[in-house]
Amino acid sequence: MSEMARVSGSGSALFALVGASLPMNLDPAIHNIAVVAAGNALHMTGAERSLAASIGTLCIAATILATGSLGDRLGRKKVMLLGLLVTLAGGVVTALAPSSTVFAVGRALSGMGFAASFGLSFALLRAIAPEPDALARTVAKWLALQTFAIVILCVAGGYLAGVNWRAAYLVGPLVGVLALAWCLKAVPEAKDPATHRFDTVGLVLVAVGLVSALYAVSNAASSGWLSAKVTVPLAAGLVVLVAFGVWEWRSPKPAFPIRAFADPQLMVGALSGVAFNVGNAVVAIQLSLLWQYVYRYKPLEVSLGQLPFIIACIGAATWAGSLVARGVSMRLLVPAGLLAMAAALAAMAFAGESTPYFMFVIPLLAAGAGLMLTQTPTANVFVAKPPPALVGAVGSSRTAFGQLGFAFGLALSSSLLYGMFNPLLRQRLDEAGATPGEQAQAIGILQSYVQTGDTERFDAKLVHEVIASGTSAYLTSYRVTMLIMAALIALTAAACFWILPRRAPKA
Repeated sequence: MSEMARVSGSGSALFALVGASLPMNLDPAIHNIAVVAAGNALHMTGAERSLAASIGTLCIAATILATGSLGDRLGRKKVMLLGLLVTLAGGVVTALAPSSTVFAVGRALSGMGFAASFGLSFALLRAIAPEPDALARTVAKWLALQTFAIVILCVAGGYLAGVNWRAAYLVGPLVGVLALAWCLKAVPEAKDPATHRFDTVGLVLVAVGLVSALYAVSNAASSGWLSAKVTVPLAAGLVVLVAFGVWEWRSPKPAFPIRAFADPQLMVGALSGVAFNVGNAVVAIQLSLLWQYVYRYKPLEVSLGQLPFIIACIGAATWAGSLVARGVSMRLLVPAGLLAMAAALAAMAFAGESTPYFMFVIPLLAAGAGLMLTQTPTANVFVAKPPPALVGAVGSSRTAFGQLGFAFGLALSSSLLYGMFNPLLRQRLDEAGATPGEQAQAIGILQSYVQTGDTERFDAKLVHEVIASGTSAYLTSYRVTMLIMAALIALTAAACFWILPRRAPKA
C-alpha cells in the first residue's frame, strides 16, 4: 500500500471513530431537555424521574471497564460495533416507551452501548496510528473533531428535544448507525493476541464500586453530603473499590493493570482527568445557571454563549497535539492547562448583577484552551502507554475517571452554592425585617421567577425587593463556590507538577 493510501485510510478511519464516539457525547445535551417532557408524558413519579435521569450514567460506569476488557479479548472493533447496535436498540426502546419502566430499560441499554462504543473508539486510535508522533496528532484530531461535531448536533438535538422528546432520543442512535456502517469498512480490528481468563471478579467489583460512588455523589447536591443517601453508598463504594484494587494488584492476569498506574504519567492522567472534568462541569452547569437565573438568558442564548469555550477547545486540541508530538513535556502542559482552567473559574467568580457578556469571553477561551492542554496529552498517554493486550481496558478507564470527575464537580459545586444560598437569603430577609410568613412568600416569588418569570400576581415593590435580595445571595454563593472550585483545580495542578518527573521517561 502506498503512503498516500495509508494516510487516506487512516483519515477515513479517524472520521469513523469520531462518529462512533458521538452518541455518548450528544446524549447529555439531548437527555437533559427531553427527560422533562418524557417524565410528564409518561406520568413519572419523583423516584422514577430520578432513576430516568441517572440510570444511563450508572450503566456506563457499571460496564465501561468490562466492555474494554471484552474488546481486548474478542476484538475492539467487534465490541465497539456491538455497542453501537445496543445504542440503537436503547434509543428505539426509549423513544417508543409506553411507560416509565420501559423508558428506564431503554436508558440502561443506551448507557451500556455508550460504554462500548465510546471507550473502544478511543482505544482503536492506536490501531490506526501506531507510531507515537502520529498517535499524538490523531488523538488531538479525534478530540477536536468530536467537539466540532458536538456543537452542530447538540444544537439540532436540543432543539428537537424541545419539540418532540421521542424523536430526540433517536438522534444519537441515527449517528451511531451511520458510524457503524463507516467503521465496518474503514476501521481495522485489534485485540489481545494471547487471550487469557476473563477477570469476572475484578470487573464485578469495579462495577459495583463505581456505581455506588457515582450514585452517592449524584445525591449530594439534593440530599447533602452527610445524608445517609450519600454516606452509605459512598462508603460502600469506596470499600468495594479498595477491594478491587487489592484484587487487581494480586492478580497475575488482571482485567485492569492497576500496577501500571504507578507510572507517573498514567497517575497524572487519572488525577487530571478527574480535575478537568470538575472544571468542565462547573463551566457547563454553574455558569449556564448564572446566565439563566441572574441575567435571564434564554436556552439558545446560553448555548451560543458557550461558543468561545468550544472554539477554544477545537483550536487548542490541534495545537496541544502538535506540542505532544514535538515532545513538549506533560509536566509543562498538564499543570499549565489546569491552572488556565482555575484562573478562568476565578475570573468568572467576580460576575456582578449586570456583567456584560463580553466579560466572559476571555475566561471562556482560557477554560477551553486549558481543558485541551490538559486532556490532549493525558488522552494520548491512556492510549499509548498500556501494553497491547490492555489498550481497551486502560483506554476505557479514562471515561470512568471523567464520569466520576464530572459528577463530583456538579455535586460539590451545587451543594456548596445552594448550601450557602438558602442561609444567606434568609439572613437578608431577616435583616429586612420579614416575618416567617413573608419569608415563605418571598421564596415562592423566587421560585416563580426562576421557573417561569411570571411574578405579576405579586406586589411589584415586594417582587423587586425579593429578587434583589435573592440575586445578592445567589451571587455571593456563586462567587465563593467558583473560587473554591478554582482552588481545588489549582491544587491538583500543583500535585501533577510534583508527581511528574523533570524528564519524560524513555519510551
